[in-house]
Amino acid sequence: MKYLRILGFCLLGILAAQNVLAAKVYTWKDSKGVVHYGEHPPKDVKATLVKTRTGHSDPTPAPVAAPTTPTATPANQTAAATNELDSLKDPTRCAQARENLNILNTVARIKTQDGNGNSVIMTEDDKAEQRKVAQSIIDQACE
Repeated sequence: MKYLRILGFCLLGILAAQNVLAAKVYTWKDSKGVVHYGEHPPKDVKATLVKTRTGHSDPTPAPVAAPTTPTATPANQTAAATNELDSLKDPTRCAQARENLNILNTVARIKTQDGNGNSVIMTEDDKAEQRKVAQSIIDQACE
């Protein structure tokens, strides 16, 4: 009986928390120009509804850089290639790729998500393909 009572209080707490999270928030300015926020704005003031978020935001697209057209001299090409290779050197990316490669080389079952967001276990062919990807990242990012 004690467990049913605890379970009932937990369910009641969850329902109360959902109501608090779903509350509408308004913003308005008073006569002194001070901005206020609240669930119930005064009746004589024009208030606007604030769009609240629950902590999840939509991904933002990465900015697209305009392509540049460098002059095609051998010295410029060599310098550009060296700068490009240096910019790919990233210790954190290197460490992550090495860790991934170590995990892929174990006999452990590895779960990933498919295009629909469903969890699937990687096959040996998938592991082999990911090993190649990890190794190419190591070749690029590690010193």
